[in-house]
Amino acid sequence: MIYEKLVNIAKKSKSLVAIGSGNRDEYVQRTVQAAENAAKKGVARIIIVGNPEHTPTTQKTEFHTSPNPQDTLLKMLSSGEVDAIVRGSLPAADFLKNIKTRFNTEKLRRIALLETAHGHQFFFAPVGIDEGKTTQEKISFITDGVNLLERLEAAPRVAILSGGRAGDIGRDPTVDETIKQAQQVVEKTKHQNITQNIKNYQILIEDAIKEKANLILAPNGTSGNLIYRTLIHLGKGASYGAPYTNIPKTIIDTSRVGPQKEYIGAITLASALVKTTHPETQKHNPHKNPTNNSNYNNK
Repeated sequence: MIYEKLVNIAKKSKSLVAIGSGNRDEYVQRTVQAAENAAKKGVARIIIVGNPEHTPTTQKTEFHTSPNPQDTLLKMLSSGEVDAIVRGSLPAADFLKNIKTRFNTEKLRRIALLETAHGHQFFFAPVGIDEGKTTQEKISFITDGVNLLERLEAAPRVAILSGGRAGDIGRDPTVDETIKQAQQVVEKTKHQNITQNIKNYQILIEDAIKEKANLILAPNGTSGNLIYRTLIHLGKGASYGAPYTNIPKTIIDTSRVGPQKEYIGAITLASALVKTTHPETQKHNPHKNPTNNSNYNNK
């Protein structure tokens, strides 16, 4: 299991992780409880950063106040004061904007670690509504995801989804594009030797789960966000946070309305990824021999 492996790595790492706390009492309470529980599990040393107007009355975890928590988090990370940061319950728009400015990038890529109600864990992207629109963006997600799995010593099993089955072409031009794009992604991923363990599941996400795919790509960011929300908020699944994979520091995204379990998972994920080689120093080598799994590819 991916998360269990992360817990073991995090306990050995005990990285210093800062997590953001939002500007509502319910956000503060959930963030503080998650931080304290993560500390009890021994997966990290934790600092909470939040607005001075929303400071908890009692807490066992260190709490830093700041009028601009998202900016303070990034300054702490850039200066080396902390090893990694977690968004926690901070608003998404400002947090993403600050990351783009700090790391001088127009596009961000996040890959979420999810779990089904029956316990299957997998990385999933895109989850941002403006992400994963083009074939090249999807290939970049696959490259990042394969590197992420390899950092955890897991063989990639990649599933590509589209908006319909191959036989549905002609019913809707938008769906047609996702179907064609999915096939292009599979072909180019294999041709570039990013991984040979990739399969086009069309719209059949249930088959991708049944065949134990550990990296699944949605047709686009909007559908990906809906899949994430349906699984977590309606389907009794779980999320363990989403690392940003195209920046040279460890930052884990979370939903501001995410359950406490998601925040504990994100802290664990942050601590563990600090211990492994960062993707900026372990770029995927397209010329190495991929891990083969003929049964997976031929199903």
